[in-house]
Amino acid sequence: MTRPLLIAFPKGRLGDELVPRLAGTPLALDAAALKSRVLRIPTATPGVAALLLKGSDLPRYVAAGVASLGIVGSDTLDELDMDLLELADLGFGACRLSLCTPAGVTLEHLQARPHLRLATKFPRATEAWLAREGLTAELVPLSSSVELAPLLGLADAIVDLVQTGSTLKAHGLVEAAVLGRSSARLVAARGATLSEPGRIKPLAEILIGALK
Repeated sequence: MTRPLLIAFPKGRLGDELVPRLAGTPLALDAAALKSRVLRIPTATPGVAALLLKGSDLPRYVAAGVASLGIVGSDTLDELDMDLLELADLGFGACRLSLCTPAGVTLEHLQARPHLRLATKFPRATEAWLAREGLTAELVPLSSSVELAPLLGLADAIVDLVQTGSTLKAHGLVEAAVLGRSSARLVAARGATLSEPGRIKPLAEILIGALK
């Protein structure tokens, strides 16, 4: 009996963009299952299901071979050292990884501080940028509500993803520098592409055609 194929889809911002784009395709997600609390969702193709996962966990499911394919933001991939094949830049979910400061505080102001503290969910990308700029800083790792850190004195500035900038504005923050850009990527488990190319490649092509 052929085992079911699993595709890892992200929950949250990327997932909200992804699901409508798949409507009407062979990988459209079952509407009734989406309205429930289950995290394994049948698709319109028998034998293929989607796993709805938190973005930071998703690459691990793919790298371990639990899911044969996955869609994840490149910002997440950059933070993890995973043995994955990146098949395509899907183009949607575009955003910037930016240094964000309280209004009126510039990059030059931060550079002049003897002890700089940056709050972020992206320590690896932040450290790489600091090295390129010749700067040093204490990193304050946070997993959520990063925008509060400068307001409450936990950090001088933050490094976070920015899409529209409305959340920054609501917290009195502005972009002082762009460290990099992120978008949704299609990734595959290396073992699955070698052992089941006849099953994996057609699904990858459907996803690329529907999403790119």
